[in-house]
Amino acid sequence: MHIKVLRDDLLNGVGPIQAVVETKRSLPILSHLLLETSPPCLSVFGTDLDVGVRKRVPAQVLKEGSIALSARKLYEIVRELPATSVDLTVDADLTATITCGSSEFRIKGLSRDDFPVMREPKQKGIVLDRRLFRDMIRRTLFAVSYDQTRYTLNGILFRVTPTDVRMVATDGHRLAMTTIDCDVLKDGSPMEAIIPRKAAAETLKLLREEPGEITVEISENHLLLHTDDTLIDARLIEGQFPNYEQVIPANATKEVTVNREAFLAGLRRTSTVLGERALPTTMKLTPGKLLLSCVNLDLGEARERLDVEYQHEEMSTGFNARYILDFLGVLTTEQATIRLQDPLSPALFAGKDDKRYTCVIMPMRI
Repeated sequence: MHIKVLRDDLLNGVGPIQAVVETKRSLPILSHLLLETSPPCLSVFGTDLDVGVRKRVPAQVLKEGSIALSARKLYEIVRELPATSVDLTVDADLTATITCGSSEFRIKGLSRDDFPVMREPKQKGIVLDRRLFRDMIRRTLFAVSYDQTRYTLNGILFRVTPTDVRMVATDGHRLAMTTIDCDVLKDGSPMEAIIPRKAAAETLKLLREEPGEITVEISENHLLLHTDDTLIDARLIEGQFPNYEQVIPANATKEVTVNREAFLAGLRRTSTVLGERALPTTMKLTPGKLLLSCVNLDLGEARERLDVEYQHEEMSTGFNARYILDFLGVLTTEQATIRLQDPLSPALFAGKDDKRYTCVIMPMRI
């Protein structure tokens, strides 16, 4: 094997994928990246058996071949190389020689025969806007559960019907849901899958903020996502996602409208007295005003007054401020709305005039 590749192109291939690789696996091969020629490109592939990622980077292929190299060491070397052409050769003993400028490295590698096989797309999926798909993950990922006893909540529900595409995530205390109206099904049969947290997080990193399309395929309990230069293969979570629609409040008629930036800043300031304890932030509503207050008996208290649009009776309720901050952090509208029923019922958070994204948050006793 002998290739020439620009250092920046190689880093763009190795960098994102080495984060997927597990370094503590019992199989040594899984701590490696597979480099394989695929004229006129170099293919870089890494996997932990649950999530696999392959990227193709431009390269001049002088001699075809393949080698598996330590993901961490390869990344550390490439990251420190000067931004110029890199010459990579592999001899019969599977030793890779990397030359760049005045630097030269020799690294022992492994055979590609020991490397897991990457699934290939079959062009039977649906095609979505890349930035739209990325944004849907960003709006729901924060609500995924870390509770291993509720395994089906450890991922994002991805559901496609003839009329819309939806993603839902919940940890039992909050629920984030985003829906896009579109007709992308080819045969009209609904698609449904639970995408694991790690696969969703890595997809968010790998899909850059640029225009383009992504093809989504679901088969044999695997999700395949592919763009022009990237292929992601994720093992799906098996099981039934809970009936999320029943927790969406239907009688929350008391509406509050507040400036997103002011609300975000107010919650951040008042939360400084909470420390690491899961204490409630009290929201006291009166016509036209919102009083945020936090009390920590060990540290002190904080209050913040905000102007809001609210024309109902006085009401006080409590929430975990971090949950609201997570929601506001991915909201894109200037105004946020909160729909309330009573102090002990779930509240519905959304963007003003944005019906595509909602977040249900359970209250805390105050």
